[in-house]
Amino acid sequence: MHRIKLLTAVLALSLTAAACGGDSDAGEFGLVSEGTLTVCTDVPYPPMEFEDSSAPGGFDGFDMELARTIAGDLDLEFAVVTPGWEAITSGLAMETGQCDISAASITITPEREEGVDFTNSYFSAEQSLFVAADSSATGAGDLGKIAVQSGTTGEIYATENFSNELVAFEDAGALYLALEAGEVDGVVTDQIGNQGYADENPGVGKVIATYDTQELYGMAVKEEGSEALLEAVNASLKKFQDDGTYDTIFDKWFSA
Repeated sequence: MHRIKLLTAVLALSLTAAACGGDSDAGEFGLVSEGTLTVCTDVPYPPMEFEDSSAPGGFDGFDMELARTIAGDLDLEFAVVTPGWEAITSGLAMETGQCDISAASITITPEREEGVDFTNSYFSAEQSLFVAADSSATGAGDLGKIAVQSGTTGEIYATENFSNELVAFEDAGALYLALEAGEVDGVVTDQIGNQGYADENPGVGKVIATYDTQELYGMAVKEEGSEALLEAVNASLKKFQDDGTYDTIFDKWFSA
């Protein structure tokens, strides 16, 4: 994939020796379903998360495989729910017991940290501009309306940097449907999402610009009451970095 950066430095976590993932007692995590790590996500967002009936839990992608591997490391089963982006980023999904943790390509921001606690970051991202395959545009200045997803860093970036009319959608998939229907002229979202859609749908569209926003993804848990789970997930991430598991998962989904 285009300009994806592996975060070996970011994953160098400071953890106590007692917080080794596989050694944690699942009973202390306060899970919404005993013996199962229930994960919130937002789809479709290939190659990070998307529905796949053949995959464990019915979802697959980089985030899903990483979360699934963490669940296995904690001796837990794996389940996925999709409560919506706002419920995930606000923390409502975790606070109301819909899931234990969210894995949905969530950029860590100070505003979001007011409602959730994040794991250590595990992925670096940037924003990008996606247009129809036959478009001659070379940048946002050549376009009219641009689609963004409500409550995302893509919306924030476009609002702060573009003079275009922005059309906000709740669902990530709706951005591309609007583009294909001619309702908008471009889509701004994370580069990984735009490039993933281009790869999954050859001939539909293309990325014409990327913006180095230096964003970092983290998984999210509720702000209070998930301290043990947060520590255990961070320990699993650290272990996966050290033993090559993270690299194996990364290469599977981003082997240009």
